[in-house]
This record gives sequence, C-alpha cells and structure tokens, in this order.
Amino acid sequence: MSRVRRTLTSAVALATAALLGTVLAAPPASARAGGVGGLWLFDEGSGQVAYDLSFNGNRGQLGTTAGADAADPTWVSLPRFLFFKQSALRFNGAQSVRMADAPSLEPDGVTVLARVRSTGPGAFRYVMSKGAFQCENASYGLFTGGDGGLVFYVSDGTTVFRSADAGAGIWDGAWHTVMGAFDGQSIRLWVDGRQVGTPVPAAVDVYYGMPNGDDFYVGDYGGPCASPLGFVGDIDGAAVLGRYDRTASLG
Repeated sequence: MSRVRRTLTSAVALATAALLGTVLAAPPASARAGGVGGLWLFDEGSGQVAYDLSFNGNRGQLGTTAGADAADPTWVSLPRFLFFKQSALRFNGAQSVRMADAPSLEPDGVTVLARVRSTGPGAFRYVMSKGAFQCENASYGLFTGGDGGLVFYVSDGTTVFRSADAGAGIWDGAWHTVMGAFDGQSIRLWVDGRQVGTPVPAAVDVYYGMPNGDDFYVGDYGGPCASPLGFVGDIDGAAVLGRYDRTASLG
C-alpha cells in the first residue's frame, strides 16, 4: 500500500485514509465519529522525534531520553513513493515511542490503526498502549495476547474486554494494516480490511487515569513489568481516532 503526500492542509485526511486503506468501517447509527487524535507516519527517517500530523501536538519521543539511547527503535528505509522518502521503525522488544498523556488520546470510544510487519513478536507484546495498571493492562491496547496473535482490548478499570484474536498467522513477514475499534457497545478487530471473528459485546466506558501513568506508547507498554512487553518487528505508521458518543446521532 502506498501513502500519498499532498499539501500540509490536506496531509492529515489523506495520510489517515492511506494508512487505513479499506479497513475503516462506518460507526453504528447511534454513534458519531470524531476526528484524528494522533497520526504518526514515522517517515522522519532519523532523529529522536516522531511528529504528530493530526495537529494535536502529540509528538512522540524515541526511547527514554531526549538523546539517543538503547530504548530507541531503529529507523528503517522503505521504497520511495514518487519523490517522497518513506521509512518505518524497527523494534527489538525493549524499545518504544512515547507520547505524553493528552485528552485527544482519551476518547469515549477509540479506534487504533497501524501498519505492522513481523515474523513472530511472541506473547503479550504491544503494538500500542495507553496508560498502565501495574503489569496488568492499559486503558486500551493492541497486543499479541497469550497465544502470540493480535488482539485489541479496552478496560473499564475492572474488566478487560478483548476482541477476537487474529491468530499468529498474521506474523508472516509481510506488511498488514490492522485496526481495533471500540464504539461504546462492542469491540472489533480488522486485518487488511477483513473483520476478525464477530464483535464482542462491551457496553462500558474506557477507564483513564491509570495508577502507573497515562502516556501513550507505540511499540511498548508503560507498566512496571519484570519482563519486556515491547513489540518485535516493524511499525510503519500508527493512528488513534475518536470520538464516539453513544448518546449522539449521525444527524
């Protein structure tokens, strides 16, 4: 899938659409879809910053410090598209991109997207996560689960609600566009435009304000875990979309 660049004023809409490809399903009739909370294409190709093209200012910092350190993922060059350089980030399981806590990353309902490639990250490895409760769960997260597949989940502070599992076959070394969506009533997962399994009922509110912080991570989980829970593989763009309001209508 190629990603098209245009003028700055249209970059967010076009880049988001390109990242989604055909995977974005329409929200239910009782919901209203909002804007882009964060959009990171990882095309910088170098440096310590991943810029947020959503204009919400959710810049990502590679690693644990403003300078280069062992927790920085590696920049990987991808084939050019027309005149534009493209790149991705390669994670070794103990590296991350961190975005500071922000209201735009805490919608009532949430959709997360990413382009991912791996030959097998292992179990409980995070593509992205928001907040952390000990080494238990995030407010929402996209991770490999216990079987090493791919699952999206949300937490209401007491219970974790998980989508159907895409299975470990997704990690075949090819690029895949993945999307997890929670609309206030159910939770779903798509891989390359196809819904995985059936929607899982989840008529709850996402819980924010986790005790171990509310920062957003790409490629990792922010909790105090004895063993790394970071992704092993490449990520070529990520996005957070919101908001869904169960009391609103499309009209």
